[in-house]
Amino acid sequence: MNKPDTKRIFIIEFLFITYIILTLSPSLQAQNADQQLSFNMRNATLQEFIKRMENSTGYSFIYGEEVKINKKITLNVTKKTLKEILDIVFADEPVSYRIIGKHISLQPKKIKPVSRRFTISGYVTDGASSETLIGANILESRQHQGTATNPYGFYSITLPAGETDLRFSYLGFDTQQHTFALQKDTVLNIRLATNTQLSEVVILSDKPEAGIRATQMGANVIPMAQIRHTPTVLGEADVMKTIQLMPGVQAGVEGSAGLYVRGGGPDQNLILLDGVPVYNVDHLFGFFSVFTPEAVKKVTLFKSSFPARFGGRLSSVVDVRSNDGDMKRFHGTFSLGLLSAKVQLEGPIIKDRTSFNISARRSYVDLLAKPFMPKDEKMSYFFYDINAKVNHKFSDRSRLYLNFYNGKDHYHFISKELESQHSYGNQYKDKMSIDWGNTVVSTRWNYIFNNKLFSNTTIAYNNYLMSARSEAYSKTYYGGSEQEKVSNYEANFRSGINDWNYAIDFDYTPLPTHRIRFGGNYLFHRFRPEVMTSKIYEQASGSVQQDTAFHSLFNKYIYAHEASVYAEDDFELTPRLQINAGVHISLFNVQKKTYFSVQPRLSARYQLPKHFALKASYSKMSQYIHLLSSTPISMPTDLWVPVTSKIKPMQAHQYSIGAYYNGLPGWEFSIESYYKQMRNVLEYKEGVSFLGSSTNWEDKVEMGKGRSMGIEFMAQKLTGKTTGWIAYTLARSDRQFAEGGINNGERFPYKYDRRHNISLSLNHKFSDRIDVGATWVFYTGGTATIPVGVTGALRPDGDMVKEEKLVTQRNNYRLPGSHRLNLGINFNKKTRHGVRTWNISVYNAYNAMNPTLLLYKDNIHKMKKLTLLPCIPSVTYTYKF
Repeated sequence: MNKPDTKRIFIIEFLFITYIILTLSPSLQAQNADQQLSFNMRNATLQEFIKRMENSTGYSFIYGEEVKINKKITLNVTKKTLKEILDIVFADEPVSYRIIGKHISLQPKKIKPVSRRFTISGYVTDGASSETLIGANILESRQHQGTATNPYGFYSITLPAGETDLRFSYLGFDTQQHTFALQKDTVLNIRLATNTQLSEVVILSDKPEAGIRATQMGANVIPMAQIRHTPTVLGEADVMKTIQLMPGVQAGVEGSAGLYVRGGGPDQNLILLDGVPVYNVDHLFGFFSVFTPEAVKKVTLFKSSFPARFGGRLSSVVDVRSNDGDMKRFHGTFSLGLLSAKVQLEGPIIKDRTSFNISARRSYVDLLAKPFMPKDEKMSYFFYDINAKVNHKFSDRSRLYLNFYNGKDHYHFISKELESQHSYGNQYKDKMSIDWGNTVVSTRWNYIFNNKLFSNTTIAYNNYLMSARSEAYSKTYYGGSEQEKVSNYEANFRSGINDWNYAIDFDYTPLPTHRIRFGGNYLFHRFRPEVMTSKIYEQASGSVQQDTAFHSLFNKYIYAHEASVYAEDDFELTPRLQINAGVHISLFNVQKKTYFSVQPRLSARYQLPKHFALKASYSKMSQYIHLLSSTPISMPTDLWVPVTSKIKPMQAHQYSIGAYYNGLPGWEFSIESYYKQMRNVLEYKEGVSFLGSSTNWEDKVEMGKGRSMGIEFMAQKLTGKTTGWIAYTLARSDRQFAEGGINNGERFPYKYDRRHNISLSLNHKFSDRIDVGATWVFYTGGTATIPVGVTGALRPDGDMVKEEKLVTQRNNYRLPGSHRLNLGINFNKKTRHGVRTWNISVYNAYNAMNPTLLLYKDNIHKMKKLTLLPCIPSVTYTYKF
């Protein structure tokens, strides 16, 4: 073989060996990297760790002086790969690594610069009156983050340092924009100017707990303008009757102000006046409510997805907030209608520091009727309300509110009769009076601990009292005063409930997308179900024959303690998903028996593209008090009683889902469905009724379960010259009791189970001088129990010994449907000192003869319809100065 061949063979062998080495080196490297290693070292420096690793693995480390660790290395690992060991060592160190061939490169971790964040906080108020604005919207356009003011007008938003663009908006006010460099925590109080051109107002949302952007569902903010312009009976604008136009809400009796929400009863509604429960919210046997619109700032209705801070009732929460009073100037309103007269005054006591707001209303039918009554027979009825509030601002961090409400219904009847003939004569005198009403006194202190933490402390006293008194007096004389006989009988009946309430609430906003609320509440109840006393006095011929006082054995108070704590967290989980999670924990102690309840609350909102949103919620509620009543209308003889060792607290589990759309400017559309399970609901036993006596009431009722389900649709126009809504509810509600009990254990429809309910409310402003309002409602009838026949025993001669009505099923009769149109028009005119308004309203404009009550006639075995509210026109004069 010659030399060229030998050289060629050598080159081929060299290339082949090189190829084999290059091909196998990655696998060899992988083999080394995947090799199982064990290390045990304590308090080693970085250099000691590197030297040990290089000796054990064959890898070399490459790093500079800038690579440092925060603490010495302690390691105790068995059968770990190289990568696993490096991950453990550098997990909490400012060092990153990279394996390149047989080398390990160490570099300092690149730490992103952290932008400093600062908090902007303050109050949003009416620029003209300094009245705080609840639910005002705050939006930062650069960061696309926002928040809203709480029930006291306070807001807090935390943003990155730098250029900030904030916009403040509220329905009916001009939007205000503030652009500045955010370099520190800032207090920014905003005064918004009123915008009289409502159609030009652009708002994001003035409803932080309602509407498409809120996490809550089943919540409605009732616009005050809608309440004032909604035509009602006798021109009396009414908060509760406007709420009845919401989906899922109905009146029990035609024309009444009662609330029956999603299959619940009237005692299952928590009515709050500035955070304090009010037990009796009716006047004139339920046909008017105690809230006058002149005294009210905001009304919010919750039907499901209840915030954790609320508890104690099953079906709804009506949160009524009153006006604080103008801190700038003095002004007021005077109104005169066919039923009542109203006056409202507000203004500064100390300008920009202390303000007051007072309103009063009184019906005066008794004064008009008095001259036309016979001399020997006088009857009168009237009601009145007084709302007063003082608001003092110590500083931007501290405010104090003093509230007072007193309302009463009064009925009085007196009859006199005198018979006289020569020396003989009789004199009779009968008196009867009934008074019932509420007194609420509260003080609230708002304090801002820092720009993220807000607190409200409340101390309140609430008293509902019904007092009835009757007296019968007679005097007979024969031939002179020495032969006269006098007798006098007096009877007194009282019932009621009063509370002492202590509460503290905190509002913490660490981030615009994160809001935490927590607090506690204690209620001391004193129930007075019935206190009866009577006295008999007799005198004959100048000597006392009898002077005796009687006291009922049931004249005793019932004391109860109710305490609760809560926490809720409203946070943004992702840019599209927002969660509100909370819990309400309560206990109730009465007559040595304690009940405890844990009530979770959860709601979620998922934002879909193109203005759509989906929501879902779950709420558990517990209720510890009951209202005993046998009549379909609100009566002063209705009694509040607590749970007992026999009667357990009522409970409800409610599940809801809904879809929402606001892509049409100025409009909001919603559809919600719900399913509610109720336990320990009460019904009177067969043949039992109640009227003003709680004696052995536990033996007159049965506990059972109920359910309610439905679908609610609402389309609402929020801005423009024409505003209002249309609502439709498809619902079903029933009850079931133990076998052998009510209705033999079979399900039966609830008394106010109404399948269909439609409501339409419209307001249109033609100009500053003329605006009109209209409402139309239709609802299918509720149910009633009527006998299907008569049973009895016959004597041999054919005479009936005992006759009884035969009832085979409870609530076996479906009442006829009802519909009604109300119309109203306002004529406004500016005068030198204010605005004069004439309102002309027509209640039940086409005179639909809707049944207020249905009476069963035993003699003919038929139902008779009773209509109390036919077509009723009214005129009201209002002057604002």
